[in-house]
Amino acid sequence: MSEREINLDHFKNLVAVSMADGFLDDDEREFLEERAEELGLPSEEVAEVMANTDKLEFVVPEDEEDREEQLADIVFMSMVDGTIEDKEYQLCLNIAERLELKKVDLDEVIALTKRLWNQS
Repeated sequence: MSEREINLDHFKNLVAVSMADGFLDDDEREFLEERAEELGLPSEEVAEVMANTDKLEFVVPEDEEDREEQLADIVFMSMVDGTIEDKEYQLCLNIAERLELKKVDLDEVIALTKRLWNQS
């Protein structure tokens, strides 16, 4: 799988998670736009993904580093309002398990994200 395909799947996973509640708020949209740019995705591909959110399926990356990066992005997106609610935590835990990561991995990512936000 090429890096472009990996990045596109990563973005699709983020969109799928952000749409889990059926709604994409402004903070989530802004994060997705920034992340798409960081991943080097062309605007046409991004627009196509966003137009077909009902057809997205979560794809588990083969590489552990890619799985960890996706979990970090998902946690960040879930905490975009500064906290992680129980429902968001449970969703992140479910995703961590699908990514073949453990609860301790999720808790470490959450703690790191909180520390990073407290420094800014």
